[in-house]
Amino acid sequence: MKKRVLFINVRSHMVERMEPLFAAKNLNVDPVLLCDKDPEIDDRYVNPDNVFIADTYDMDKALEIVKEIHQKNPVSGVLTWADKDVELVSRIAAALGLPGPSIEASKNARNKYLMRSAIALKHPELCPRFKSVRSLEELQTAVDEIGVPGVLKPVGASGSKSIIKIFDNHDLYSAYHEVVKETRIDRDPVYNYFPDQYIYEELMDGDEISIEGFVSTFDNNIIIAGMTDKFVTDKYSTEYKEFEPSQKNPEYLRVYREQITKAIRALGISQCSFHAECKVNGPQLKVIEIAARPGGEFITTHLVPLASGTSFVEQNIKNALGLPIDTQIEFAQWSQSPKCIAGHLDFMSNQEGIVTHIGGLQRIYEDPNVVNFLPLKEEGDSIVLPPDDFSSLYTATMVVKGTSIEDIEKSFDLIQQRFEISISKEAIK
Repeated sequence: MKKRVLFINVRSHMVERMEPLFAAKNLNVDPVLLCDKDPEIDDRYVNPDNVFIADTYDMDKALEIVKEIHQKNPVSGVLTWADKDVELVSRIAAALGLPGPSIEASKNARNKYLMRSAIALKHPELCPRFKSVRSLEELQTAVDEIGVPGVLKPVGASGSKSIIKIFDNHDLYSAYHEVVKETRIDRDPVYNYFPDQYIYEELMDGDEISIEGFVSTFDNNIIIAGMTDKFVTDKYSTEYKEFEPSQKNPEYLRVYREQITKAIRALGISQCSFHAECKVNGPQLKVIEIAARPGGEFITTHLVPLASGTSFVEQNIKNALGLPIDTQIEFAQWSQSPKCIAGHLDFMSNQEGIVTHIGGLQRIYEDPNVVNFLPLKEEGDSIVLPPDDFSSLYTATMVVKGTSIEDIEKSFDLIQQRFEISISKEAIK
């Protein structure tokens, strides 16, 4: 009988959300989906009888539904792709006796203040200075102690939401009230997990990288599968570009692997994949955050597999089943002679309005480097910019592969020229 793996929700991008289902089919595993809404997945890849709709923000109710599913036809593993469901995965794993991170570790990974505290307790050099903030007065105390520049952000968000940089003490009143306004529960239910909880920390300098991997359910080893160069906007730290493998000094990359291993052990994450975001400056690494789930932005679904030749998603499913992870996915093994350099780029609008025209798609695939290109808007869609909306500004996303960074950047530039999008402010009125 086929093993069954429970997926809690799916990725937002259709191209990304299909990869776990392709991987499950390759592994001869039956996927079972518990989703907030109908994922509209082709029934060639998931049996409609294995799709269940529930409010996964209500963890108690979701857990009861999973117990009923398991009682009728047992599942052998559980995993998710987004931060909001990490704690639910841990509760399901504990209730059903499946591999998964502990509930305490999941809370530490979901709450940026708890995360900082756990890592700093053993390895303070891997963290910036930080303080909990629950009021304007506490923000003032934090700034007095840590100084400026600094960053104020909610402890439980993801996707670079509501990150406010503070460069002057006079900014505190407006900064605090802006983050409170942006993190209202009626605006985004993700803030329901840790309402009115924020963290202030010193602004870290350096380049941004992410580190992808697993804590093995088979032998508890930490396996580094990818190291990715990342690029974010200055104002809102909105991520828009990644390269795999990282082009940093190989000796520095070795040191970063040692440092992130220490941070993961201190955080207590086990029996799951992880996505660590870091700032690096020379040989020094500081942790931005560590998530107990796979990285998004096409990193684990596309970039790591293209560069390494091994499916990260398949290894993630195997890990959820308690099986050994293939050693060829280890970054130290494949990074010196990667199959290619892989890159991902998001196109972002710099103006608000209504999309009146999309075009130029026919010529995009004339570039042999293009792996995927996905328009994210249709005519009639609206575009709203941060801080009012942190996802609406994306107009298209693409994955390319090449022999060098220069090769990939050339493809990025060419496709940006070919992609046509018109936005009208007048159409809003």
